[in-house]
Amino acid sequence: MGNRNEIHQQQISAFLTSDERYSIDTLLGRKPNDFELNMFAAMWSEHISYKSSVRWIEDLPVKGPNILVQAGDENAGVIDIDGDLACVIKMESHNHPTAVNPGEAAVGVGNIHRDLVAMGARPVAQLNILRFGDLRDPKIRESVKSVVRALGSYSNSFGVPVVGGEILFDDSYAYNPLLNLMAVGLVKKDRIITASFKKKGDQVVLIGRKTSGSGVHGAGFASTPFSGNTKHLVPETQLADPHSGKILCDSLMEMNEAGLISAMQDVGAGGVLCAASEMAFRGSRGVRIDVDSIPVMREDLDPIDILLSQSQEQMLISISPGNLARLREIAGKWEIMHATIGEVTDDGKLVVVQDEDKLCDLPVASLVRGGGAPVYIRDMKDPGRKVVKVSADEVPFPGRLKEVARTMIVHPNIASRRDIYEQFDTMAGLSNMGAFFPSDAGVLSIPGSKKLIALSVDGNSRYVRREPRKGTMIAVAEAARNIVCSGGKPVALANGLNFGDPGDLRVYHDFTESVKGIRLISEKMQVPVIAGNVSLNNVTRRDQTSVSVQPTPVIGMVGIIENQEDMTSISFRSKGDMIYMLGRSSNDLSGSEYLAAIHLVEETAAPEFDLDYEMQLQQIMQTLIRDGLVRSAHDVSLGGLFVALVECCLPNNLGFDITSPAEVRTDAFLFGESQSRIVVSVSENAETAFLDFMIEQKFPLSALGHVTKQELRIDDSSFGFITDYARDFENALGKLMEG
Repeated sequence: MGNRNEIHQQQISAFLTSDERYSIDTLLGRKPNDFELNMFAAMWSEHISYKSSVRWIEDLPVKGPNILVQAGDENAGVIDIDGDLACVIKMESHNHPTAVNPGEAAVGVGNIHRDLVAMGARPVAQLNILRFGDLRDPKIRESVKSVVRALGSYSNSFGVPVVGGEILFDDSYAYNPLLNLMAVGLVKKDRIITASFKKKGDQVVLIGRKTSGSGVHGAGFASTPFSGNTKHLVPETQLADPHSGKILCDSLMEMNEAGLISAMQDVGAGGVLCAASEMAFRGSRGVRIDVDSIPVMREDLDPIDILLSQSQEQMLISISPGNLARLREIAGKWEIMHATIGEVTDDGKLVVVQDEDKLCDLPVASLVRGGGAPVYIRDMKDPGRKVVKVSADEVPFPGRLKEVARTMIVHPNIASRRDIYEQFDTMAGLSNMGAFFPSDAGVLSIPGSKKLIALSVDGNSRYVRREPRKGTMIAVAEAARNIVCSGGKPVALANGLNFGDPGDLRVYHDFTESVKGIRLISEKMQVPVIAGNVSLNNVTRRDQTSVSVQPTPVIGMVGIIENQEDMTSISFRSKGDMIYMLGRSSNDLSGSEYLAAIHLVEETAAPEFDLDYEMQLQQIMQTLIRDGLVRSAHDVSLGGLFVALVECCLPNNLGFDITSPAEVRTDAFLFGESQSRIVVSVSENAETAFLDFMIEQKFPLSALGHVTKQELRIDDSSFGFITDYARDFENALGKLMEG
């Protein structure tokens, strides 16, 4: 016990500042005991309290016509879908644990699915957003394999399809890989569960697996930069069990259908303490917890270990005493652990007892975000980075564009992710429409509805590193553009904000600029924020230097496709169809993968971006699809127009014959990443109506050429055949992974 007390003292010292300890004394009007200090250390951590970010994210727009539960009100956001059905959305990160042990990626999957279940929803889709270092490093390759294996092991066994995602590589992630997850679930509107204790006397029940003692102070660890001096603070590895998770989900679905559950929350970071205190605060209630009533896997756990353990596959629920017998009956049928560990009170206090000894007696509000948890508005400083715009005229022409094309198509950030996604079940539940109909967004069918759900994620850190506000706005715009190109209308967004040390004036400046970018574009596009996650301190300290990830905001977008006929693929359909591009190409190479890969220039401005112009493009695209004037649509993004055209050809093994414009240098035309561009194909029968409509819009339009049988031709020069590009594109990442 002495050793555990020493560790807990170290954790208090590491995770609470002297100013915060003084604030606690003032808040309580007394000196807290060590047990209570450990509770504050967990609850006031950056990971739980959002103390450095809440001031900024609370300004994000969260209201909208489709929003049933706003971001921040509950564990996940909820949007209206159709009739009695709603969609629950969540975005989470699991960065620090995955950096220490790639196998813990599975824990992140379990966590995010349980957040959906806690709202009463059954998880139906998952998107993985991953960032790794240079694949030429054997350690990075092994990390990628381990993370992908762990993600697949949980999602596949749990039965949730992976319908999309994004995987990018950059040196800045060598020590700090990033794992962000977005997941959605479906729930009947009258079965949505809140995470608010309702009534005095309701019983507090822990259900799922026994408490393991792992993950203690995981929230504090996730709020701290890595260094050799903090290795002793790394919590015991958590072990995820998808089989137990699935049983827990199914049993809770049955309990919810029977109307037994008053409130529910996942036992995540901060353990039972966090779940109980947040549920009490939301409901303006108190709660009394008996530590001895919590089932444990090991008898050597002390009370703080039991209370703070982030054990996997656990839920905390409240239930009317009259419903306990029925709950026990259902839990017994599923053979799942359940234990009454406390009671809801009405005194606004969190009381923890053991053998009738009172271990803590605290106002609930003192612990939580929105109550006594600190809110920091940190100092910041504009880094004063020189924003360097790069025109094609400023770099040498590369010569043989065919060789450049082959190089670009096998680049790690562009090549097919087939080798990775084949390890994920993409068809669980048979709802993933994109498996047969490739589109810019992942598309899900909805049981009993003609509507479809469209999901997209995006985030290019190269755009953000010099211009965080504009780069983040581009991420939102592209995520929305993916929804539109798939036939849908964006209705809500989720954000994952991954940054370094908030105490670094420049990092904090970049973070606030990124949030301001989200706010500006979200308000203008009238697409509210439905969910989000902030992950700070993604920093590794080695010797006297700190290595921080590049600012990495990632955006998830949710849209609705009104009927299946509107669903639009990226695939060229038939030889002879005309190929057009909506939008303008330019000589701007800023921020492009081409500039970094071929010319080795990375620190540049983001591409030019005009929000009004982008919104006009998306509105036009929605009308074109609704009126049946295009056969395919694909946005031009990473890698530029050439990559987009190849991706349009691949599904049906077709080719293209296009002509480049005289006013734009050919390499910029093919590989530049000018924003707000969409490639469409148009049938001969629809071409007149298509052109008439576009003339009326007075929006930039280019006739690129036409779809061919298999050959790729540019300016009357053959670039080869699609079969060769398909082979290279599909196999490149696998070869890199093999070293």
